[in-house]
Amino acid sequence: MSSIQLKIAKILLEIGCVKFNPSHPFTYASGLKGPIYCDNRLLLSYPKQRELVVSAFLELIKDKGIKFDSLAGIATAGIPHAAFLAQSLSLPMQYIRSKAKEHGRRNQVEGDFKPGQKALLVEDLINQGSSLREAVLGARESGLVVTDCLCIVDYQMETSKLVANELGLELHALTNFESLMQAAL
Repeated sequence: MSSIQLKIAKILLEIGCVKFNPSHPFTYASGLKGPIYCDNRLLLSYPKQRELVVSAFLELIKDKGIKFDSLAGIATAGIPHAAFLAQSLSLPMQYIRSKAKEHGRRNQVEGDFKPGQKALLVEDLINQGSSLREAVLGARESGLVVTDCLCIVDYQMETSKLVANELGLELHALTNFESLMQAAL
């Protein structure tokens, strides 16, 4: 476990993003139940902590040498973090819905881009990987090239690893379930 993983985990705990309730497990979007719930949307209300997360993302991008033309936030909680990064990097941004709209232009990917453009996905949390799969497939169908995804928290579930491998996607998390547990202890 790296120092940045522990630092981000502590930030999330300090501002109340992480809740524990082993006796009454939370139900996740996947339908599974678990003793921990992480609501990274709370970061939006804390400028200092939010800036630390953005800085950590920027450092991770630099350290990993990730190359991309734009950022693409996965709806809904990945969108603001993609916007913060796009603003910091002076790059274009898109956002990706879970499915195409049923009206208007029927887009799943919103924003201006050209087919073949490489987008770096941004998600707040990866659990089972189902929303990640929908976003990657939608982005690729729309013409974006997607090879990497940033997230604040990776729950380290085997299913999400399988999804990422199946999609040929590199996941880059600022922190993970193990670090959250360590920080909580």
